[in-house]
Amino acid sequence: MSRISQWFSARAEHTHLAFLPEPGSRPLLPREGYLRAWLVEGYLAQRRTWGNDHYPALHGGVTLTFLGAQPSAFTAVTTPAWSTPGVHLDLPISPLLPYNGGVVSVEAGLFQVSQRGPLAAAVQVLGKLAALVGPPLSTAATIAEKMSEGMDTVLEATGDQPTLGVHWSMVAPGGAGRPVQAGHVVVLDAPEPPGPLEIVDGRLRAGGRPVELDYLVIRLETRAEHDSPITPELAQLMRRAIEAGLRGEVESMDALRKEAVIKAWNCADLVPKDARRVAKLIHDEIDTARPLGVVPTERLVARLPARDDPELKRLRLSDLLA
Repeated sequence: MSRISQWFSARAEHTHLAFLPEPGSRPLLPREGYLRAWLVEGYLAQRRTWGNDHYPALHGGVTLTFLGAQPSAFTAVTTPAWSTPGVHLDLPISPLLPYNGGVVSVEAGLFQVSQRGPLAAAVQVLGKLAALVGPPLSTAATIAEKMSEGMDTVLEATGDQPTLGVHWSMVAPGGAGRPVQAGHVVVLDAPEPPGPLEIVDGRLRAGGRPVELDYLVIRLETRAEHDSPITPELAQLMRRAIEAGLRGEVESMDALRKEAVIKAWNCADLVPKDARRVAKLIHDEIDTARPLGVVPTERLVARLPARDDPELKRLRLSDLLA
């Protein structure tokens, strides 16, 4: 997404960028929760209404430290039906990501795409690949990186520049920058807003009235707990372990249980507190579910130990592997 950053730097004096914190939200501490970016709302003035031969496509996402010291970009390419001046979208542009510290950058660029041009072909291909940017995030990070590099290569070849773009960075609380926090990133195609900006019922307002400038609104969602902590890989291992136990293959069940516990304990998709909770749940569930058969994942999540359970603080991986 380097071209978006370059464009935004060149246009900084002509656009207005603001961050509107979610009321009641607190900064997110490293290794304590998750974040996800959403394309919430967009407005295209009538002078930029695009007809059948052209359509807007948004390329953007979140860059953060993941699996080591090198930042990873989790990006998406969306082609919403933006044929009317104002559209409420609410589209995810990144998966739910664990925040482990460092700098979080939110970048997005709105491009005009001609249906018969090379950029349209790239958008169609990358839009389909975007569906693969999900758990496990170690694989998704590689896919997202290649998508971003591919889009930058196409944009460099075509010379296309964003119609509107945004670059916003946040850091862990305690630094000099904006802390990582839930809220809305707003970019206006004007040096100043027409009035005080606020989010009313999820929509942008300036001085209490709808904004009639070209703009984008991206929401940064933060969560203390993952909304789906048992990944498909872990769920499959659990099913295989339970099935082995029901068949009386105890050695196979124990081996699969150990594999599932170790993968959960070291799961890069989860912050440490959740990884321990999931590992304990898997260990206990495989032991107790032998006569019950496979337990649906959605029922398992309801039985996760509480995050402040004192037993989790004393829990060691060796305890679950014994």
